[in-house]
Order: sequence, then structure tokens, then C-alpha cells
Amino acid sequence: MYKLQIKPDSSVALEDGSGYQPVATLKDEYGGISHIIIDDHCYILVNGSDTRPFNKVYHWYPEAVNAMKRLPTPKYA
Repeated sequence: MYKLQIKPDSSVALEDGSGYQPVATLKDEYGGISHIIIDDHCYILVNGSDTRPFNKVYHWYPEAVNAMKRLPTPKYA
């Protein structure tokens, strides 16, 4: 089960080489890591681990949805 960290990780690099500053980080007991990032004023869920690259995903699991609900609406620049 994924658990929300109190403080998100400082950065995440996606498989395509783009870098982001996560607004939330969740980790499970098997080494899975998810980050919620902001891209183009929208929340995006990325999944990976220390051994697998991070990629954007379409399916949000319940713990990630609950974490997103705690975040403020992204602001337009």
C-alpha cells in the first residue's frame, strides 16, 4: 500500500529526460515510488522506482487520488 510522505522528494527525472519538482511523493513497501508533479498547470501522476524509470500514467490508484485532494488547485503562471 502506498503511503504519502510528509515532505515530497526534491526532484524526479522522467524516462524522457525531463525533470520536475514533485508536489507529493508516495512510496510502497515493495520499492514503488509515485510522484505527483505539475505540468502545464495540471497534476500528473508518475510511477517508477529506484530501479525503474519514471513515466506518466493514466490510472490513479486511491492513495494517489486522496493525496491529490489535499493539494491546492495549480496556479496559472
